[in-house]
Amino acid sequence: MIQFINVSKRYNDGTSALNDIDLEIKAGELVTLIGPSGCGKTTTMKMINRLVEPTSGQILIEGKDISRINPVELRRNIGYVIQHIGLFPHMTIKENVAVVPKLKGVHRSSYERRIDELMEMVGLNPDQYRDRYPAELSGGQQQRIGVIRALAAEPSIILMDEPFSALDPISREQLQDELIRLQEEVKKTIVFVSHDMDEALKIADRIVIMQSGEIVQMDTPDRILRRPKNDFVRTFIGGNRLHESEQLTVDDVMVDNPVTVSLTRGLAHGAKLMKQFRVTSLLVIDKNRVLKGIVTKESLEKEFRNEDLSLQDIMKLDIPIVQTGTGIAAAVELMRQHGLYSLPVVHPDGSLAGLVTNSSLIDALLKQI
Repeated sequence: MIQFINVSKRYNDGTSALNDIDLEIKAGELVTLIGPSGCGKTTTMKMINRLVEPTSGQILIEGKDISRINPVELRRNIGYVIQHIGLFPHMTIKENVAVVPKLKGVHRSSYERRIDELMEMVGLNPDQYRDRYPAELSGGQQQRIGVIRALAAEPSIILMDEPFSALDPISREQLQDELIRLQEEVKKTIVFVSHDMDEALKIADRIVIMQSGEIVQMDTPDRILRRPKNDFVRTFIGGNRLHESEQLTVDDVMVDNPVTVSLTRGLAHGAKLMKQFRVTSLLVIDKNRVLKGIVTKESLEKEFRNEDLSLQDIMKLDIPIVQTGTGIAAAVELMRQHGLYSLPVVHPDGSLAGLVTNSSLIDALLKQI
């Protein structure tokens, strides 16, 4: 947990960057700081790893005052991803990712194994890419390396300073999707600075909207869309988003072709599908496409050595679902209540129609603009 208690930042020329802000970021959530230029969002983020020191107030991480922690040691335990990546051009990809683990004294075999795992997680084959240099990678690939470099030393907190803003729109959207998927797996506490409201709505668990060094509103994307605090927030998020989104149903936002698997298939086949489509769960269906359950990555890993089991033996049966025609608001509330990142949609006969995900919800919402 990260806490800001009455934190202010004033410079010698009298300029005020932050004015007595209070902020609490929960463990494992992705919080986006957003606002117009000069609002204080980057200053706020840089205070977490002491690149900027507050003039007054306290910042606590897990209850400890960070002003009492050696800043170098603090930074080694906080991942940091910046806009221009900052890879060392004379080092290979493997050497770049290994920088902080080496500084922390992690055994070579451990961090080399972890580097390969992380590269696999972001879709870069270690055998193909680990010995290349940054100049041999595309901008999107380099930014993927920047992200996993921040993860390599297993930090509990990662700071991301407009990391995708220099990329082309397609690469940017791909990396946003990658971050959402990655966060579902690693569950780090991520503080993400952005100037793009569409990006914030898509990736964040909570959004902190700032203006002139103050927090104007802090809430979930859905609540901010539904209940903007004032005209500034309403203008900043775009006033027409909510009105049009209220007319949508799950049919409008669901993924039509989610990854499915037959009841009788074995665990090895399930593992292959998860790796192939880079998902952490599979929807289990019968020959009539009736949804029977869900197999998670955790349940698959737990029972994987048992060759006598099929997916129907390990699937979870009691899963929340919605029928076609259900309004978005009801689906979002059900996902919130159960802590879900996705929600199956079925036809009245029980056959699978699609899958609502956090990403598909926001994508559909943005297409209404």
